[in-house]
Amino acid sequence: MLEKNFPIRGIQFYDGPINIQNCTFRKFAALEGRHTSALAFRLNNAWQSCPHNNVTNIAFEDVPITSRVFFGEPGPWFNQLDMDGDKTSVFHDVDGSVSEYPGSYLTKDDNWLVRHPDCINVPDWRGAICSGRYAQMYIQAYKTSNLRMKIIKNDFPSHPLYLEGALARSTHYQQYQPVITLQKGYTIHWDQTAPAELIIWLINFNKGDWIRVGFCYPRGTTFSILSDVHNRLLKQTSKTGIFVRTSQMDKTEQSYPGRSHYYWDEDSGLLFLKLKAQNEREKFAFCSVKGCERIKIKALIPKNAGISDCTATAYPKFTERAVVDVPMPRKLLGAQLKTKDRFLEVKMESSKQRFFHLLNDFAYIEVDGKRYPSAEDGIQVVVIDGRQGHVVSHASFRNAILQGIPWQLFNYVAAIPDNSIVLMASKGRYVSRGPWTRVLEKLGADKGLKLQEKMAFIGFKGSFRPIWVTLDTEDHNAKIFQVVPIPVVRKKKL
Repeated sequence: MLEKNFPIRGIQFYDGPINIQNCTFRKFAALEGRHTSALAFRLNNAWQSCPHNNVTNIAFEDVPITSRVFFGEPGPWFNQLDMDGDKTSVFHDVDGSVSEYPGSYLTKDDNWLVRHPDCINVPDWRGAICSGRYAQMYIQAYKTSNLRMKIIKNDFPSHPLYLEGALARSTHYQQYQPVITLQKGYTIHWDQTAPAELIIWLINFNKGDWIRVGFCYPRGTTFSILSDVHNRLLKQTSKTGIFVRTSQMDKTEQSYPGRSHYYWDEDSGLLFLKLKAQNEREKFAFCSVKGCERIKIKALIPKNAGISDCTATAYPKFTERAVVDVPMPRKLLGAQLKTKDRFLEVKMESSKQRFFHLLNDFAYIEVDGKRYPSAEDGIQVVVIDGRQGHVVSHASFRNAILQGIPWQLFNYVAAIPDNSIVLMASKGRYVSRGPWTRVLEKLGADKGLKLQEKMAFIGFKGSFRPIWVTLDTEDHNAKIFQVVPIPVVRKKKL
């Protein structure tokens, strides 16, 4: 007999690639205290999640849009959601029949190895909708099994991903299997001395796909690096090239048949390699038609070397600007949708932008593609009917009103009907303290909040607090890209 709060899921993604086509889900609906979803991932998963897992032509009957997918959260049944497979879950929504964004990838909301600045958060799913080109690395560390690996994508250095490894601690080596965004830079660090031998497998790479990786090693380390192709069926391995040292980082971009370059930046402790696939890959194969392309690093490490964590010397030196290489797909609208409930796309931003020597304040609220720019310093408010998803009113409240006569804002919020979504964004130098901030608490923000120079807020006026109520406040940039379910409905109790 199942416990009453046992999570109920329809199809669970695991290794892959798993292809789900022409499938209908019926009567999956999450309740208060029990997570239920049509699509989900294996619980407490130490193994990989394949970025080529995909879905096409999915239909839902009596499944609220909030219960289509669930990526898990710390708590009963999910434990701390701290195993490697839990952290790296992802799948491809080919036609948008799950997310309403055709061609998008759905991933766990805090997986910054695959996120970019335009990803759309889905709080009800604990996930995010992203676009991009993805693959995997298998990183095998030999003669050790208990190292914790930290991998950082260079455009989000404040969001590292920690991996424990997929194998039991009793083995003679450990394997880490991050899903990564192609054509980006990464650094890899360890909680002890770096392994003396690493083998990096390029998994799900197409010919020409590449990433650039900096591996942390102690000063004084010397290296022997080669590439090979391993045919797992024939159990044959053939050497394909060597890496020679260069004194210039740019030369790692240059490679010739059988000869590539590595750059050892001893000041930062990082060994840089460009990892590029040389051979074609069949559609659903992990490796190329010739076999699995690999890079082998053998390091001669000085005795009594300490922890190999170069984060402090790597950043901001190697930080890259976050850019969107693959634009987000357009959201399906109107007659393109197959169910009555849908997602409402909300984008809000309040930031300082520098143009040469000029500093300019920039703010807007956007609802399903229609933008409401902020014209003057203060707070902008947009109110949306939570049943139909229509904007019913919008207004601005200048600094003078927030500071001197905040009752105008109080009266405006008091007149908003129940079951309304309320969006707020600050513009310029606004009053971030004072009695007016109580309206944020009435709309679902945490009590005792402290605002900074920039603010964006999605609130709700009603008899309950939805999971998607969000406040972002920062000194330089506050930003929310998120979807909200329409109609807004309270979950039924167990």
